[in-house]
Amino acid sequence: MLLLTARWPLPFDSYLIRYPEGSAIPPHTDPVQAGRHYRLNIVVKASPRGGEFVCATPIWQSRRIKFFRPDACEHSVTRVEGGSRYVLSVGWVLKG
Repeated sequence: MLLLTARWPLPFDSYLIRYPEGSAIPPHTDPVQAGRHYRLNIVVKASPRGGEFVCATPIWQSRRIKFFRPDACEHSVTRVEGGSRYVLSVGWVLKG
């Protein structure tokens, strides 16, 4: 669910994402036309099993917070088992 977006002064978006039981996100990158894409993911509710964020080279991470470059780092989410997973995700693109 898109919560908020803007194009100025800094293009950004924010989502509340629900990963239902059985869902998974395969490895991928999110290319941008120009600039560097940054994303901050905060796990609001973890699933009992699975639903782990996988990123080879995050900028910073803790158990529930992941800061990474989705345009430069392949990332994925393992299969969610035993409930849903909720993530607040805020992303922005820096030009230049």
